[in-house]
Amino acid sequence: MKRALMNILVCPTCQVDLTLSVDVQNGEEVEVGMLRCRQCDKQYPIRNGIPRFVPTDDYVGNFSFEWNVHRKTQVDSIAGHNESYKTFLEKTGFEEAELRDKIVLDVGCGTGRFMEVAAGFGATVVGIDLSYAVDAAYANMGVHPKINIIQANIFQLPFRAATFDAIYSIGVLHHTRNTREAFLQLPRLLTKHGAIAIWVYGWAGDYSKRLDRIRKWTIHIPQRILYAMCAMWVPIYYVLYKIPLVRPLACMVPTSYQGFGLAWDILDTFDNYSPLYQWKHSSSEVQGWFQEAGLEQVRQLSYNVSFRGVRTMSGEMSSPRLNSPNELSAA
Repeated sequence: MKRALMNILVCPTCQVDLTLSVDVQNGEEVEVGMLRCRQCDKQYPIRNGIPRFVPTDDYVGNFSFEWNVHRKTQVDSIAGHNESYKTFLEKTGFEEAELRDKIVLDVGCGTGRFMEVAAGFGATVVGIDLSYAVDAAYANMGVHPKINIIQANIFQLPFRAATFDAIYSIGVLHHTRNTREAFLQLPRLLTKHGAIAIWVYGWAGDYSKRLDRIRKWTIHIPQRILYAMCAMWVPIYYVLYKIPLVRPLACMVPTSYQGFGLAWDILDTFDNYSPLYQWKHSSSEVQGWFQEAGLEQVRQLSYNVSFRGVRTMSGEMSSPRLNSPNELSAA
């Protein structure tokens, strides 16, 4: 954790300033320490460089598992591709000029693949995740001077209002207990004229029907067993898919076939079958959330069920800034 985070962090319960005590520091990174609320006296540990505002990973153990197994698979600089860069542009519409020197929130940061893109554009990025994917993200990105990682629950966020110039969430909100409610936690965190972009799963007809029928069973299978099943099935699917007479039968079991390699498809297939929650939404439904939040300039992006909007409401919108990594708030 970088000390500059103290400028924007508050207690997720009562939204009051926190104090910081440091046990172990390595350069500019606080590796072990404690955050304490000035009002309710709750304590939040800093372990392995990450502030932990939740005691466990709750219902997202599958993501804790998969992102630590596949820590490197989808990160452009490590895996040697640019798929995360292209996905970021397509599903958020954010370009380098919009994010340069801005403070940006990544909601559901996973292994940090999109934080790397935003930081590469010159943004200071704060990534949150409920799962222990934060440990994979920290291993990948944590010491980057423009990247900050926090373990937190979207329904109890530890940030001051009007903090972020931009917020994005790519393929995450539909894995919460209620996608709409999760989204509505975010607009208050935007500065005036700040933009938010999200992509959530849309309904895909028979594919979604087949997937959901199978998911009724797979969400009850222990993670390691389900992962082993996916690791065995995907190579078999590769073969069956190439046989015209067998292909329709093989496609009855929805399987990732992205063209980015075996590891990616095993990860993606497990990602389809393991989450407890996996809601699907229509474009009109998501557009309604943006309007409900009072966002303006709402537009749908080129990718299905991806939207952007801007907070233009008047009122107290002053934003604390993340400046020098050594700069503490007045607290």
